[in-house]
Amino acid sequence: GTGFASKPQDPDGEAGDIALDSWVRYDDPEVKTFKLNAERQNGRAAMLGITGCLIHELLGVDALYPTGGLGGAAPPTIF
Repeated sequence: GTGFASKPQDPDGEAGDIALDSWVRYDDPEVKTFKLNAERQNGRAAMLGITGCLIHELLGVDALYPTGGLGGAAPPTIF
């Protein structure tokens, strides 16, 4: 099936091109290369962020609320 933002694969289209016509496609190779590199860098940054969360968990520190220090205590109550 198709999702709300996709269409069936067209045999005459490029492989994997299932986006609707409202999606922006870049015809200029220089702009397309820039956008792809920006997306790749954002993906790498996200992977590093997740890796940092995993390392915090392995060290016993809560990655979302690290106020407890290495003891892993709960954060102070606010209310």
